[in-house]
This record gives sequence, structure tokens and C-alpha cells, in this order.
Amino acid sequence: MANREPCRPPEFVLKCAASSAWYEVIVRMLSPQAMEQALCARSDPALAPASEGWVLPWYEGRSLVNVPATLAHFLGASLPAWAAPPLEAPYLEGLPRDRTHILLVLLDALGYRQFLRLLAERPRCIWGRLAERGVFLPMTSVCPSTTATALACLATGAEPIVHGLLGYELWLREYGVLTQMLQLRPVYGTDDECITAWGFVPEAFLPVPSLGQTLGPQGIMTTLFTPAAYIQSALSRILYRGFGRVVGYSDVADLWLRAAQYFAQPPAERSLNLVYFSGIDTAIHLHGSEGGVWEAQFDLVTRAFEAHFYNRLTPAQRQRILLILVADHGFVDTPVEAALDADADPVLRQEMLIPYSGESRLAYLHLLRGADPTAWERLRAALGERFALVEAGQAVARGLFGWGTPGAESLARLGQAIALARGNHYLDRQEKRFKLRGRHGGLLPEEMLIPWLAAPLDL
Repeated sequence: MANREPCRPPEFVLKCAASSAWYEVIVRMLSPQAMEQALCARSDPALAPASEGWVLPWYEGRSLVNVPATLAHFLGASLPAWAAPPLEAPYLEGLPRDRTHILLVLLDALGYRQFLRLLAERPRCIWGRLAERGVFLPMTSVCPSTTATALACLATGAEPIVHGLLGYELWLREYGVLTQMLQLRPVYGTDDECITAWGFVPEAFLPVPSLGQTLGPQGIMTTLFTPAAYIQSALSRILYRGFGRVVGYSDVADLWLRAAQYFAQPPAERSLNLVYFSGIDTAIHLHGSEGGVWEAQFDLVTRAFEAHFYNRLTPAQRQRILLILVADHGFVDTPVEAALDADADPVLRQEMLIPYSGESRLAYLHLLRGADPTAWERLRAALGERFALVEAGQAVARGLFGWGTPGAESLARLGQAIALARGNHYLDRQEKRFKLRGRHGGLLPEEMLIPWLAAPLDL
């Protein structure tokens, strides 16, 4: 894998990140409000003008992909040269550097703005109490803001363009199929089909090693706590190669009881421990923000953490642990009327070589006529004001998917054009609009802003 050095951000990004007066002021202020303002203010006139209201990923030190190098640094280890750099100094201010065990909690779909509202409504929430003793700031997700891509970044330290797991559904030209990447099923196949039967080896999919493979030889034990049903899932096999332990749990009480038992007598001097919880994400997809369902999932995992993990550890045991809470993305409500049915649209059917891939809110279009201006005009007319249509090559050059060297298949998976959703619009297929009430993957602040909560565990 090539070093990141040849792939530099364009001049406007370097100026924004190093020279702007407002940047220097914000870094000194260190407030969540100022950091959110800075993340939302960043724009690219050639790709994402400020008028769109989008949030661009900040791969240079304020995003999820910067977390792995930060974790390695805390534990006295390092990642390969192709990995994204650590988080910037504001995210580390005042954190203890003597903790030998890191508990990394990932609450799937808990966007920063959503989390902020919950903390305001729950003043005695343990996450809020921990935040008072540590660092609580927003950062950005990656692009697209979706679980498969974000977890691949977190599990490796590689940017999306480098690792190539660029969305929920990808055109895998090596197998000639549009594939749902969580279970490795053909998108237009049946539920019992899986491309592992065709020779696909999940463990060989990513072109970069996992944190387990990188940190293990440096003396760091890696453990994953995940729902028991996910232990042998296709995505777990792709992401968590080389992890020292994988622990399955049945519910939130079981999760935190198992974690407490583990931390009471950790089997190694230094360890990285990832907890993955999917309940919020499942709730928002099925119900959106209505009915309090996703908030109930948040309350379940939060109360169980305090009752079955935090309260069971002794002060001496807690003193060895640095807690870090993050998310992979946020979410937006996506009502039925916001959908554009790609299966029924005559222009999309005529102009595309294969059905759209990537995300419903950030879709990759493989065009039958490539760069033909007439085809692009027809597509823009069909998408209307609901989407912005950009060239995939331009998006790559402007760093939408990262600044590293593209993986061998990354460019082919992006197609020729990318449809970026405005508002709560999305492309739909197979009538999923009648089942999914909430989505993510796009560039709105509610999708792209995620929390960084880091604190010593000894309140």
C-alpha cells in the first residue's frame, strides 16, 4: 500500500485547515458549539458549495477515520503510513495518557445533534457526567455516511477511497454482481443467496490489514463485543480479521455483564476493546424519529452500561480504562413522498448500465454512455432539484472519499457520476420506501456530524 504523501488536499483545503483566522480562534476555544460551526462551515465551491448546507468529511484530523491512529497513539503503538492521521489536539485536550485499556463504544446511528438533544433532556445521564470530566466534541463521519464504510474506516484506519468498501450496495465487477455488503447478497437475488458460494472470501476483501492484525504484533490485545448473530456475519469477517477475541452478546444486560467480567481481569497489559450496538440504527430505519423508539434503545444501552458495567467495576479497575464513545453516522427521516423510484424511472433505466449502487442518498451511477453530454443532461433533468449530480472523478480528486491512494477496485465501484441527495430525498428500489422510515449515507449535518466523547472512567 502506497504512502499517503503523494495525495495532498488541494490548496483551498490546506488554507482552510492551517491559515484561516477563524480556525485558529476555534481551536483555542475548544467548545462544542465552535467546533460544530467550523465543521458545518467547510465547503468546496467545485463540489459542495456552502449554499447546499452539507457537511464534508474532515479526514485531516476531525473525523471517524482519525480515531484508529489516535487509539494506537494512546496505547503506545502506531499504524502503517497509509493510515489517516490522528485526531487534532482539541479532541485530546486534558485526557490522561496512562490508561492501559481503551473501551471504544460505537452506538450505531447516534448522530451528534441527536445525542446532544438526548443529553439535554437527561441531565443525569452517565454519558453526560462522563463528558463533564473529559472531552465532548463533534467530528464528521466519512463519505458515504453509512455503517459498512464507516466501520471499515474504524477497523483499519484507512479512508474509504483506500479500503474500497464504499457503501451498503456495491457493484463488484470481479463477480459481475450488484452486492449488498452487510450479508454479501446479490441485490436482486433471494435472501438465501450469498456470493461466498461463488468463491468470495470475506477475509480477503479489504486491501489493508485490520487493527487486530496491526496492533496484535505490537503487544495490544483486541476484543470485539458484538451481537451474537453478527459474529460470523459477512461484514464481521471482512472487518475484524486478527482480533484476539470476539464476544457475542444476546441483549444489553448480557453485553455489559460480559464486558465487566472481562475488564475485572483483563488478559493483557494493554488492550483495545470495541463495543458495537446496533439497536438505535435498527429503530431509525424502521420507525424514523417517530414514536420514541430509537430513544428507548438509547436509554436501554445507557442504563445497562451504568448498572451492569460501571457500577460493577471497582474504582481501581475503572482507573485503568479510557472510555471513548463514537457513532458511525446520524440519520434523517425519509418519508415515502421524498423517494424517486429508480426502478420505474425511464431515464434512469435507459441511461444506466447497471442499477444505482452505493447509498440511496449518495448513489453511484454507472452510465451506459459514459461522458456523453446528452446522457448527463437527461439524468440531471430526471433527478431535478432533488439531487446534485457530480462527476465521480471530480469527487475523488476533491477528497470526498479521502486523500490516500485509491484501492485497486475503488474507482470502478464509483462509476462515472454520483447523485448527492438534497434535503431528505433518496433513490428507491424494490419499494423499500414503504419499509424504511429513516436513512443515512448523505451529507446533511444530521447524518454527518457524530460525537467524540472521551473520558477517564473514574468519576
